[in-house]
Amino acid sequence: MSGSSPIGAFPQTPVAASRRGPARATTTSSSKNKSPLPVAPQQGASTAANSAPVIPLHILDAPTQRLYAFGLYAALLAWKFYDWAQLVEEDTESFWLFLKWIAIDCAVLFGLPELRIPWLELSQPFVVVAFFFHALFDWLLMFNIGFPWQAWILGFVKVFYDRELAISEHNVKRSSILHNSSLIMGRQVINILPEGSAVLNPELHPFCLGGDRKTVPLPIFFNATIPVEVELIRTDLETNQQESIKLTRVQIRDIERKAKQESQEGVQTVVQFDYPVKKPGAYQLGRVLDEYKLDVQRKNPQTFVVPCPKAWVGPSASPGRCVGDLSDVSLQVEGTPPLRIKYSRTINGKDHSFHFQSLQPEDFSSPLGALRSTSLIGLDDDEISWARSQRVPVGLNESMHASGEWQYSVDEVQDGFGNLVKYDSGADDPEGKPKPKHLVQNFVVKERPQVRLEGCDLRRPLKVAKGDSKELPIRFKIAGQTPDVTAHTLTWHFSPIDTLTESGDHGDSVSTGSYSARNARDRPVISAPGLYTLKSVSASACEGEVQEPSSCLLLNPLEPKVTLRSEEIPDTCAGNSIGLRVDMDLIGTPPFIVRYDVISNGQRQSERVSIPGLRYQMDLIPRVAGHHKYIFTHIGDDIYSRGQKLTGSDYVLEQDVKPAAAALIQHSTGKTSSCLGDDVTADILLLGDAPFTLEWEIIHDGKRRQHKVTDIQEHSYQIKTKPLAQGGEYTLGLTSVQDKRGCRNFLQDELKISVRRQSPRAAFGQVEGKRKMLAVEGSTVKLPVRLTGEGPWKVFYTNLDDGPADNPKIIERTVRHDNGHLNVKGRGAYTITDVWDNQCHGVVDPKASNFEVDWFPRPEMSVALSHGVSQTDTGYVVEDVCEGDVSGFEVAMKGTPPYTVEYEVRHSPIQGSGSLSKRKFDAGLGKESIQADTNKAGLYTYKFLALEDHLYSSDRNFSPLVVKQKVNRKPAASFVKPGQTFKYCKSEQDNEDGIPVALTGVPPFALEIEIKHQSAAVPEIYRTSAINAHSHEIRIPRHQLRLGTQQIRIRDVKDGSGCHSMAELGGPAVQVQLFEAPTIYPLETRTDYCVGERISYTLSGTPPFEVWYTFDGVERKAKSPTTNFRRVAESPGEFAITTISDKASECRAPVRIAKAIHPMPAVRISKGKNARVDIHEGGEVEIQFEFWGTPPFEFTYTRSTNARKGHKSQVLETRHEVSHEHSKVVRASQEGTYEVVAIKDKFCAFSTQGAEVGKEKIKGQKALKY
Repeated sequence: MSGSSPIGAFPQTPVAASRRGPARATTTSSSKNKSPLPVAPQQGASTAANSAPVIPLHILDAPTQRLYAFGLYAALLAWKFYDWAQLVEEDTESFWLFLKWIAIDCAVLFGLPELRIPWLELSQPFVVVAFFFHALFDWLLMFNIGFPWQAWILGFVKVFYDRELAISEHNVKRSSILHNSSLIMGRQVINILPEGSAVLNPELHPFCLGGDRKTVPLPIFFNATIPVEVELIRTDLETNQQESIKLTRVQIRDIERKAKQESQEGVQTVVQFDYPVKKPGAYQLGRVLDEYKLDVQRKNPQTFVVPCPKAWVGPSASPGRCVGDLSDVSLQVEGTPPLRIKYSRTINGKDHSFHFQSLQPEDFSSPLGALRSTSLIGLDDDEISWARSQRVPVGLNESMHASGEWQYSVDEVQDGFGNLVKYDSGADDPEGKPKPKHLVQNFVVKERPQVRLEGCDLRRPLKVAKGDSKELPIRFKIAGQTPDVTAHTLTWHFSPIDTLTESGDHGDSVSTGSYSARNARDRPVISAPGLYTLKSVSASACEGEVQEPSSCLLLNPLEPKVTLRSEEIPDTCAGNSIGLRVDMDLIGTPPFIVRYDVISNGQRQSERVSIPGLRYQMDLIPRVAGHHKYIFTHIGDDIYSRGQKLTGSDYVLEQDVKPAAAALIQHSTGKTSSCLGDDVTADILLLGDAPFTLEWEIIHDGKRRQHKVTDIQEHSYQIKTKPLAQGGEYTLGLTSVQDKRGCRNFLQDELKISVRRQSPRAAFGQVEGKRKMLAVEGSTVKLPVRLTGEGPWKVFYTNLDDGPADNPKIIERTVRHDNGHLNVKGRGAYTITDVWDNQCHGVVDPKASNFEVDWFPRPEMSVALSHGVSQTDTGYVVEDVCEGDVSGFEVAMKGTPPYTVEYEVRHSPIQGSGSLSKRKFDAGLGKESIQADTNKAGLYTYKFLALEDHLYSSDRNFSPLVVKQKVNRKPAASFVKPGQTFKYCKSEQDNEDGIPVALTGVPPFALEIEIKHQSAAVPEIYRTSAINAHSHEIRIPRHQLRLGTQQIRIRDVKDGSGCHSMAELGGPAVQVQLFEAPTIYPLETRTDYCVGERISYTLSGTPPFEVWYTFDGVERKAKSPTTNFRRVAESPGEFAITTISDKASECRAPVRIAKAIHPMPAVRISKGKNARVDIHEGGEVEIQFEFWGTPPFEFTYTRSTNARKGHKSQVLETRHEVSHEHSKVVRASQEGTYEVVAIKDKFCAFSTQGAEVGKEKIKGQKALKY
């Protein structure tokens, strides 16, 4: 026995043993009688390896493993106690809980030694004994066998979980209902006050008078006193004189009324009275007497009421400014220094705010500059001149860098006391009123103009005729404005041309000129020659900038002059003069214009000649004989455009002329054209003395034909040729002319004649070898025409099929190309009737003058009438089909394939909104099958909207084809709630629900129902009678049902349209069961309960149960998984169980078990508030108690010491009272805190005594307000 450990002993930790070593083990062995633990037996190396822990010690050391094992055991023990508490509360199934914990304890106790944790290597006998005790403990707990410490353990568990199901079917904490701090609310604190006090403006607010503030309320606070006399002392800020002000009797009564009103509410607080002040000054309390004619303690700091600060914008000289000018704005600030002003500067709508602080006059000293304003209000100083209102000017002198609208506006001003006056802008004002004018200064800043000369400088002077004037070429501009409407003023310096220096600058004689222009186009006019230099420009009172070039030289050039020299031009045949040759020498500025008059045979005619240079020669050869006189009247040049008048005999030339005979062809170009076979005429002008002899020739193909005519008495003659039968180029040339004097003069004038070689022709072209065409109806047909000649051509044609045959309509068209075409839009036989080119009449080819146009036939469409397709007045109808059946129809088409058909399918379901789909198909043959859509039930309308073939697209004249087909819905029957189990009682009950099914289709319906009982091999069939509705409840006769469970399926459904549908194998089914009704009994016979108590019942039947009950007229349903039904009464009312059903049958058994739940009594002191009353010694306070519940009421209240910081309140006395009413008043005059600790009414009671936690909670509720 010495070598083995006793049963249940813990062996030594192997690690510790190994650390000691062999010598230590020997010593321990020799002293075994002294050691409480025997030494572990010495084993070999293999034994040590087998006894090592499953979890190596280097991963998790032995103490930690033991800690985890103990933690697991403690967690399982807590879980076990939780199950036991639930068992006690809910009375759940004990046997299964017992088996669960037997298994868990077995696994833990027998599995722990296998882990070989040091000091937890339990022996097998110890484990068996421990398991036996654990099983016994599980039996006591799970079967709820009473033992002495059961209540203690149950209370311990309740500390951590105390939630139960209430009547409202929500989990509530019962302790919070039982210990409701709102049942006892309020407390009355009575405090014996010391002597009263009064203070003026204790919060040291600043005050000011002025503007809209005619009066200010000066607050006076009275603490624990009702004054009968109050005196104020006012010191004038300007004269330092003092005056005494006493409150009137009305004001004293107002203070007394406020004090009594506060006292009636049970709270003695400080009374505030606002004294209206109308004059500025330094105010302080003088004498204050209470109702006993005793002086009241008071503090006498001074409160300053000063004039409100104000600011305004000083007057400005002018509201207009120029860019770069200084603003020169003065802000005037008035108030008690140091002052602060905030103003804003707005430039073209952009706002910028600025501040000026510490504004005060020079050599001014004020305590407000060193201390905070709030602390200064209470300064007690005889010298108060620093508080007087002062005026401080603030100058703003900044450069106005941008043009536009500038505005300086005062936003707010603040004095040294902190009185702030804000001036709202027009945007902030609710009525939209603009800011007063004295707070705003507006400026219009204008841009400065710029001016320079354009097109004139010292290198390019201005030239003007003497005595004339010219605009000075000034370019005026101004940024941001339209120069054309901007008035401005110009000034310049002028020096005459003869006073300029050698360098071209101004000399000694300089004069100043000015001009006021209305706009940029208005320029000054100058006429005196000399140098002009711009000096200044101004617009809208703004001086501008003169840019370069700024100088211009004005010159007066020499006046034009001419010198004439003339000689006669002799005739070589007769020796007579035929004209004059005039040489001209000119002075001036080219080009020149010389005007002269010609007087021939008494007729006067004015002529002019343009001369580009300073020398010119011209010949004056008259056409007719006689005396000719030439008078040169004016000469003008580039400068003197109006011309200078020429006078004197030097400018008059005369001659007698007999001109030689001459002939001219009167034709503008000398060339003409002619048609083949036409004659040509030419007009000849003859010059000389009649009669004339004229010779001419016609040249063609190298051949000349001479022609001559004599004795022409007129000065004009017309040559007319013979018809020109050959095409080509002809030349008509004049060879000679002879007049009366017999001098034959050679002529060179000729006329070129171009004769067509053939006449224009017109004919229709061919299309595919023929003059006939088929075209698409309505299209434009281009008829080819072949034309010869010179375009453009005018082609005349007619349509023989359009209009009467004896008088066809002739149409004219212009064709511009020889291979052109005629655009026609109608069919018929077209014939060309005539043709013209641009000059000549042509001929029409009779063999090619006709062209026929006809239309291709349009495509047609129809529906093939086959079996099941019929035609009606509105279209076609296809026979009805059932949903999902195969159906269709054929359409036939005529035209030019391939075809394109567009149609729409409109589906109109029996219910709901319809759908519309557009479809399209191509067909290469004349027939096409249309597959009908039968996927969904409803009316299908096939409307063929468009038909196109190879040639024609669908037009608006196409008549749509309509095909209709009705698709009947397949009937369907389904359980509304598939898979649901319907439970019925064996005997039928009132208002028993059937098995709801939903039917779709056309009534009437016929159903085939399959009923299969769980104990039967072959199902039964039940067929319903005709069902005329879409929803139906199936009630299977009881003789076809058996006790237990049976499965119900729908096998087949058929409707009135002849469509039917079979149900799928294994489809949805419902279960039907038959049971008998459960019962319920109360555990207590009493009928009155209080809020927070449990109401318990026992149930008989098969759990879970459903319990229907009413609470305060509201019906509720609850579920109970066990045979116990318990609820916590969380609120008052009548609780009555009306119906019960269990899981097996769901038969609702009617019952009537009613319980009355009464509310917990409640009490409030001082209307539930923590009231505090300050009274003088000997005063008395009425404490009002208000009760809620059922009378009579019994309550207990205590008086304790008033709580002080760092001291715990102690109870001084406890009293017990009874009240048969809902309120009671108790008078008290002793200092202390009065509060209720217990309340009881006729049925229920509540107390806070003995529950320290409840007291702490009540104290925690102090801040609640009702």
